[in-house]
Amino acid sequence: MRRFRAHLLQVTPYRSARDEYTGKAATFLDANENPFAPTWQEYYYRYPDPYHQALRSALSAYLGVPAEEILCGAGSDEIIDWVIRSVCEPYREALLTLTPTYGVYETYAHIHAVRVKAVPLRRDFSLPVGDLLAAADEHTPLAVLCRPNNPTGTLWPAEEVEAFISAFPGWVVIDEAYIDFSSEPAGWLPRRREGTIILRTFSKAWGMAGWRVGYAIADPEVVSLFYRTKLPYNLSTPAQEEALRALQRAELVQQSLARLRAERARLTQALTALPIVQEVFPSEANFLLVRFREAQTVYQRLLERSIVTRYRGHLPLCEDTLRITIGLPEENEKLLQALCAISS
Repeated sequence: MRRFRAHLLQVTPYRSARDEYTGKAATFLDANENPFAPTWQEYYYRYPDPYHQALRSALSAYLGVPAEEILCGAGSDEIIDWVIRSVCEPYREALLTLTPTYGVYETYAHIHAVRVKAVPLRRDFSLPVGDLLAAADEHTPLAVLCRPNNPTGTLWPAEEVEAFISAFPGWVVIDEAYIDFSSEPAGWLPRRREGTIILRTFSKAWGMAGWRVGYAIADPEVVSLFYRTKLPYNLSTPAQEEALRALQRAELVQQSLARLRAERARLTQALTALPIVQEVFPSEANFLLVRFREAQTVYQRLLERSIVTRYRGHLPLCEDTLRITIGLPEENEKLLQALCAISS
């Protein structure tokens, strides 16, 4: 059952100008670029490397994974979109996922005319392995799990995720956008097996949301098909270079993660003490899901004080909740002061 849409395997990939030669070159007169254009760096009039070779090599060294098993996209969102349209047959098949979870899975599925089987989490946000497997059939070739989950912040036990993967015959995407903030920062990498696609991003822990760089660790056949069928120049030269620079300061990123976890613990404790807060759910991400008394009112009152949170009360199991990102200490203090004022 683990396969791609058959017609994609016959696609002749678009060959850019950079595909037409081998070896090194010093003078490029092949891609209709404009060397006279005023650019903010002298070589940005050149098209970017469509295969992200330097970035994949650096990620290979950082992760201890062969470069042939790494692919890069314009944020992990591009990779999610690509996987859905590459695996699921429109109008005939369905994406298997959970609810509540990251909404873009359902959005892209619908864009590609793919049905969604969204299995509810248990009331405590734990993983319903049996329900997931019961919902799977020959028309669900792809499953997506967000771990830690957004918006709940839940890090499901590895053994439960393993039980699902072992029994599910299709592709399983494990979206690890928030894994660096968790108590299990290595994520699924030590447990990876054939048929799993691990998604990572530079947008969260690495602080590069504006650059739109994501990547996946996957079987070589997945990587090969991605580079044959993706957009020709999907990742800009500045974005690739900034990701390379980020990897060189990995130690500083780790230090920042320690600060964020400490601030998450402080904010959790302070929010729990507020009378308008009913529950602060345990989180292994860089946000907290908080159940308030009259969350919609709290949300509006915070907006009046120029504090933007995310109302999640319309989602299953998330009645009267706001999702609150862990900010700088002074931002968190401003939030707490506002909530104290709203309480009174």
